[in-house]
Amino acid sequence: MAISTGFSLLRLAINLSINALLVPFYVVFFLLTTIIALTPLFPARVARSNLRSKTGATGLGAILGTSAVLFHYVLVVVEDFVFWPIGGLLLRDNPETRAELESASIYAHENSLGIAVLAAHFGNIEVTADALALTLIKHVAPSTPIMALAKPSKNSGATKLLAWYRAKRKIEVIFTNRKDLVRAMLQAFKQGRALALLVDQKPASAGRFVDFFGTPAAFPEGGIEVALRSKSEFICMTSRRLWPGCYTFEGQWLQEERLSEEPAQEILRSYAKWLESVIQLSPWQWCWDYKKWSRQPTQVAQASSTLQTS
Repeated sequence: MAISTGFSLLRLAINLSINALLVPFYVVFFLLTTIIALTPLFPARVARSNLRSKTGATGLGAILGTSAVLFHYVLVVVEDFVFWPIGGLLLRDNPETRAELESASIYAHENSLGIAVLAAHFGNIEVTADALALTLIKHVAPSTPIMALAKPSKNSGATKLLAWYRAKRKIEVIFTNRKDLVRAMLQAFKQGRALALLVDQKPASAGRFVDFFGTPAAFPEGGIEVALRSKSEFICMTSRRLWPGCYTFEGQWLQEERLSEEPAQEILRSYAKWLESVIQLSPWQWCWDYKKWSRQPTQVAQASSTLQTS
C-alpha cells in the first residue's frame, strides 16, 4: 500500500487508533529495552559508550538514551508489519527538502544522469524509499522503482524474505555479493536510475576517514566511486520519525562536491556533516549500538594530514 504526504482524516484516525491500541505493547517493550540498557550486553554497552562520548549523555540520560535506541528498532518492525499493511503509515511533507530534491531529479533527468542516494541507518529505510518516490519525480515510476544496495543475510531464507518484502514496498534490491556488482551499479546509473547507498556503515577495511561527531570515522567509498565514474548526481536522504507510524523526510543535494579535486572525500565530508545535523534533530533514531569509531586512521595518514595543515 502506497503512502502519501496527505494527512486525510481517515489515515490520521487509523494511525492514532493503532497507537492507542499499542500503548500496552509500547510500555512493556520500553521497560524491556530499559532493562537491556542496564546490562553489559554488546549492543547496549556500545550504545551507552557512544552516547556518552559523542552526545555528552551521562548517568540516567545515557541509560534512557540507550533504551530509546533499542526501542527504535521495535518501532520500525511495528511500522513495517502493522502500520503499513493497514494504511496507517503517514508521511508529512517537507516542502524545502522536496523542492531541492525535485530540482536535483529534474537536472539529472535533463542531462541523462543517474542519482546516487546517500542514505543512512536512520528512521525507517522503507519510509525513506517512499519519500524518494515522492521527491525524485523524474527518476521513479512503477517501471523504475527505487534501487538499493543490501548486504545479504547468512540465512538464504532471510535474504529471500527481505527481497520479497522490499519488492512489495517498490524497492529493487541489488545484493552486494553479486560477482558483477560494479557492472550492475554502473548500468543502473547510466540508465538514469536512483540507487540508494547506506553510507554510514563502517567498512571492514579501507574506506575514507572524515570527522563525524568530532572524531575521525571510516565511511565506505566504493559506491561513491562508482557513481563518480558514471557522472551521477548525489543527494543525501533519510526519513525521520515524528511519532510512531508518522514520518517526515530530510535531504540535501550535493551540487559542488563532485567537482572538487578530491570529490569522494568532499562528498563524504558533506554527507557526515549533514547526517550529524539530522541525528541532532532526533538522536535516538540512529544506530549508536555499533562500533562506528573503532577504526582510526593509520599513523602514516595522520602524519601526512599534519604536514598538509602545518
